[in-house]
Amino acid sequence: MSARTVSRLAFALAVVCALATTATAQLPGTLQHVDSKAPCFRWPAVDLDRDGVYDRIDRCGNTPRGAIVDEWGCPLDSDEDGVFDGLDKCPGTARGEHVDANGCSKSQLSGSPRSVPREPTPAPPPAPVSASERQLVEGGRIRLENVYFETESARLLPESEASLNEVGSVLEKYPGLRLEVQGHSDTRGRNHYNQTLSQARAESVRTYLIEHFRLKPNHITARGYGETQPETRERNDEERLRNRRVEIAVLNPEVLPKGVKVEHHD
Repeated sequence: MSARTVSRLAFALAVVCALATTATAQLPGTLQHVDSKAPCFRWPAVDLDRDGVYDRIDRCGNTPRGAIVDEWGCPLDSDEDGVFDGLDKCPGTARGEHVDANGCSKSQLSGSPRSVPREPTPAPPPAPVSASERQLVEGGRIRLENVYFETESARLLPESEASLNEVGSVLEKYPGLRLEVQGHSDTRGRNHYNQTLSQARAESVRTYLIEHFRLKPNHITARGYGETQPETRERNDEERLRNRRVEIAVLNPEVLPKGVKVEHHD
């Protein structure tokens, strides 16, 4: 390939990146979030079905609201009863049982088991079924992605609900955990302001999870760390965005299940 050809290709790529950035600036506010893995390092973070997976890689569009999905945006059905996880109000249905629209069989609704083995064996730990649950089981911590607030405010934006609902559904499965919702900021602004804002945002996330899921309020605390625990050196806007984050940390990791096989998808 000649030097002239290489130069032309580089120029063409630069023009495409410039057009993508300009187009992003003209989109509605809900679509202007940075998708750091997209071409040119900035691309509309579009998630029309609000399942927490960008449409750029979502292989299953129109996912029902509240359904738990895998990293490719496809709904999961752990007990294979035809009702997606997150919407299934009776998880763990025995194979072959007929269920209603909520995923509940007659035996589950009546409170009587379908069959009782003579020598029951302990069930293996449940396998993580989402990226958030894998983070929780592997590292005792969940980094909340796609959670957004109004500028200089602790008010959650509507497009945060999909990610928060996924995390809330995961936490319901582990009622013995004691958790700390942690707010973090970048280094712009005064230390005191950053500390106060990160505390308020952590409390907003805690309140949402408690109000929407069966979680014990006395098991969840909120704490703002301001700019004291950065993830990056903040050399650009993307790195500053990484530092502005909310995480959920397990304070008693000894109660997490042991021996769980964690599946990864390339």
